[in-house]
Amino acid sequence: MKLTKQILIGAGLMLSLSCGSDFLDREPQQNITDTEYLKSLKDFQSAIFGGYDQMQSSNWYGRYFLLVPDVMGEDVKQNASANRAKEWAEYNGTFTNFIPEDVWKTIYEGINIANTMINAEYEPLESNKTEFNNILGQAYMLRAVGHFDLVRLYAQHYTYTADASHLGVPVVTAYDPMALPSRNTVAEVYTQVLSDLITAEDLMTIDPSNAGYFSKEAAQAMLSRVYLYMEDYENAEAKATDVIDSQKYELATAAAYPSMFLEGNSSEAIVEMVYSITDNPGSDHLGGMYKATGYGDYLPAKDLLDMMDDNDVRKTMFMSDPKLSGVYCCLRVNKYPSSGSQIGTDNIPVIRLSEVYLNRAEARARMNDFIGARSDLQLIRQRANPDAVPLTLTGDALTEEILKERRRELCFEGHRIFDITRNKQDMVREDCTSTICEVTYPNDRFILPIPDGETNANDNIDQNPDYY
Repeated sequence: MKLTKQILIGAGLMLSLSCGSDFLDREPQQNITDTEYLKSLKDFQSAIFGGYDQMQSSNWYGRYFLLVPDVMGEDVKQNASANRAKEWAEYNGTFTNFIPEDVWKTIYEGINIANTMINAEYEPLESNKTEFNNILGQAYMLRAVGHFDLVRLYAQHYTYTADASHLGVPVVTAYDPMALPSRNTVAEVYTQVLSDLITAEDLMTIDPSNAGYFSKEAAQAMLSRVYLYMEDYENAEAKATDVIDSQKYELATAAAYPSMFLEGNSSEAIVEMVYSITDNPGSDHLGGMYKATGYGDYLPAKDLLDMMDDNDVRKTMFMSDPKLSGVYCCLRVNKYPSSGSQIGTDNIPVIRLSEVYLNRAEARARMNDFIGARSDLQLIRQRANPDAVPLTLTGDALTEEILKERRRELCFEGHRIFDITRNKQDMVREDCTSTICEVTYPNDRFILPIPDGETNANDNIDQNPDYY
């Protein structure tokens, strides 16, 4: 299809530009094959850097993929001046809006960078086979994360139908500029995601220099999340345990928590987007959507603030703003605090150890391992508040407390609407400054529309209900 063809060509162009200055002397980019620009281990290294660069984009982990799922929830409220992503906070977005279009294109471009690497006809030397396989494993994980993120945003959650047979997104695993793919089922998308993550887990055997790169444990951590969404609690628990038992990560201390993302590469960072003074999105950074020195469109809801004790270290994520008044008074989100010459240098979390513990806690609670679930939950609670009294909850009450802890711990990291929908809950805003204060489950508007650029280019792509 036309749009997919443009994405595929764009991916090839990015790879080519990263692999040498003689690109302009080569044949036109639409005719370039994998063998033209993936000839050496260095070329593959450059290619995977291009994949990470895609993930850093403001249309993926740099801003909108985290912002939209949170503004659709109840932990964030609109400021009076809210503009960007406002349509999704108010549940009245359309298929012509730029966010669905740009996010869709950016993620598929990342997927096709991975496809170009995975499908390249290249045989490494025996001396660098381990390193090559490690890079290839990162490509498989890039493809898995891309498909998983797309299916979460543009399709209903896995258990929306009993067999996950409802429409997902196109699974793209190879370059084909003439393809006119239809949407795979959600079950088929998840099958591809699991296959790629398991392959990545086996291939990645070298520990990365920092959390800016995928690793074996990163694949395991992501598997814990995917299995949890599938309600495969046994495997979710097992993969979370693999990460925890590796002993390569430990929860950040309470003292390190307030600046964990600004400084980056904390002891619990498994994967995060790394930004620096010379490589950052500037005013397009995620924190700018919350800070007074940025656009300041969104504020923390009292619903969330009231869930935290006064001495909870996570309250350091908020800062007072005397210019806010009335229903908007008086705090702003400061989880991503970069400003001034450091603007946009906060590292953005993809997955970290705190979530892995909470994934395991939830899986254990749902399997009736209440002792194990409480133990995991208590680690997160006591890191936040050393005075937190151990809980004795069991059953649904324990699961509900774990879900509340996810809200406290993972707020503003792009999880909220997915946690609401996979648990088949209504979205209810008690501190509501929007035109929409409640959305009942199930609802067609819990997901984004397929962008019109895609549906116009390919008659095989069906639009999501309520967006025709």
